[in-house]
Amino acid sequence: MWGNGASLATFASAGFLIASILIFGLVAVPELLPTIYPQLRQGTVDIRVISTSGQLVDQQVSGMEVTITSTAVHRVGVGEGAWITILNTPTRVDPMKIAGAMVSLAEAKIPIGEYNLLKLTFGDVTATIRNVNVTLKSPTQELKIPIAFTMGEGKHTNLIVDLSFDEPAVTMSGKFDPYITVTFEQPGHAPLSTIASLKPLASVGPQSLRPGESASSTFTVDPGSDVQNYLVHATGGVGVDNTFDLEILETGEFWYDLTGDLWFLGGNLTAGTYNMNVYVSEAATVRVGFIVTLYRVPRITGDLPDAAFLGLVPGESSFSIQVNEFALQLDQSGLYDFYLGVKSGDYEFLVDNNPASVVTEDQVVTLQLESGLHTFQIFADFSGSGRDTSWTVGLVPVPAESGQPLSREAMLATGLLVVAILVFVVDIGVRRLRRRKPEPDESITPASSDQPSI
Repeated sequence: MWGNGASLATFASAGFLIASILIFGLVAVPELLPTIYPQLRQGTVDIRVISTSGQLVDQQVSGMEVTITSTAVHRVGVGEGAWITILNTPTRVDPMKIAGAMVSLAEAKIPIGEYNLLKLTFGDVTATIRNVNVTLKSPTQELKIPIAFTMGEGKHTNLIVDLSFDEPAVTMSGKFDPYITVTFEQPGHAPLSTIASLKPLASVGPQSLRPGESASSTFTVDPGSDVQNYLVHATGGVGVDNTFDLEILETGEFWYDLTGDLWFLGGNLTAGTYNMNVYVSEAATVRVGFIVTLYRVPRITGDLPDAAFLGLVPGESSFSIQVNEFALQLDQSGLYDFYLGVKSGDYEFLVDNNPASVVTEDQVVTLQLESGLHTFQIFADFSGSGRDTSWTVGLVPVPAESGQPLSREAMLATGLLVVAILVFVVDIGVRRLRRRKPEPDESITPASSDQPSI
């Protein structure tokens, strides 16, 4: 009877354990796998295609169709890494139609990590040349283009593929000879907060003055409210001659030949009264309008969750305004995404006077910054082309990646498995202890109390 009871208890504990393992596998394992295996954590990549050559094709070409049969990105990893397929269905694009507006080629989820190559495979390419449909010679081998981007968990990255090609080869040799460039962008954090939403420290304007005239504004810094650096935002002026100067009399700071939409960084302001003076150039030929605003350096994220600055440095201007500068006080150390935009011209972007990127097209730069005050510089017209430089800089803190907590169901399944294991182990332990207990030997008969007679 005892043996049957022990077997029944063991059978029940084993069944409870098996059921718990099944429940754990169905409920908790899917949530634990991304933590145990980082390669299962994913982001999204969207491959978009444009053709700057499409708008330069000779008028003899009235249409083109390029077949892209497959695309893949290469993830850096152990050994030779791995190719992740993005597109495996042939897709046709017309370079002449996508010359001015990019189109999405394919979108897919890919594992987090670093990627260094984009692979493209082409199929048939046709064109209409002098009203005759012809099939062009196209690359027979897959093309591998260097790229460099990091996919973060839950992030969305756009790969911009410029499908450029040799235009004379199309009309003269009947050959589609692509030379492809790839850039990447990560959609912004729109709308980015601007410091214009903060209360100004002081301002003068909007106002317009005749050549040689001046205007003044007075502001006060209260005791205990000292300012560690301040931002100057100056807008106005026209061209090289119709400019204005700005002076903070008590600090001796002076900015001259201002024109455009400019940012500068001022020094410290202790408690006291200050006079801000604006002088219109005597060489001006028209009335000069202007607005000047001073701001405290904002804190991220104490004052704003993120920040955006924009400016315009005219190509025809003095060297004194070629370098714009602003600053931010960062409350936390960590990664920060810089969304660097350019509408015209080009510029060099510097962080704490250290070069970070030369910007000729929109891009994203991610930097590790310590907490505290950081300054940012814009070196306009880096190429020396003489064009106006229209720039934007947005800064967004990158959320720290942290493990996702298990759901209530997954925690219950995990707890159930632990209890089942304990019950099974206790049952096995009790059985072993009982096996060690000595049993009475029924074969031994006790001696009789009666003694034999002599």
